[in-house]
Amino acid sequence: MKTGAWWPIALVGVLGVTVAANGVLLWEARGPGAAAVEPDYYRKAVAWDSTLAQRRRSDALGWRLDAALGTPGPGGAVLKLRLEDREGVPVRGVEFRIEAIHNLEAGHRVEAALGAPDHPALPDPTGSYEIRLPIHRQGLWELRVEARRRSDRFFASLRREAGEGFRP
Repeated sequence: MKTGAWWPIALVGVLGVTVAANGVLLWEARGPGAAAVEPDYYRKAVAWDSTLAQRRRSDALGWRLDAALGTPGPGGAVLKLRLEDREGVPVRGVEFRIEAIHNLEAGHRVEAALGAPDHPALPDPTGSYEIRLPIHRQGLWELRVEARRRSDRFFASLRREAGEGFRP
């Protein structure tokens, strides 16, 4: 074969590889868990200004939240929360709302609540709150936490590895 006859074969080969790669990408993009949509995203976008104002009020409280997520087991995993005011004193009598999102499965969210408006949660003697979450997967989790005490509302978003120790 002449040397000039190879270029059409090479061109067809490159195009074939491109089509095959795009086919694989399309197949993977349509698989389960490949895409996750933020729930109620349109309402959240429309209310962005009020959400931003609420976040500023939350930051003005000066509260700090730390969390540790235990190792998942048959009954789930224990989430340990420590909420302190600006002087480092544990905040007591708080109602928590928690949303846990695994880094790999963003479409599957775990929601939990600790305490209620008429019966707020009380911390243990060390100032920590504990709740068992129905999670069974190790790895990186995003924890979106809302803490309420009377009219005070505090928001935090943390990333924690399941099984890591508590960092006071």
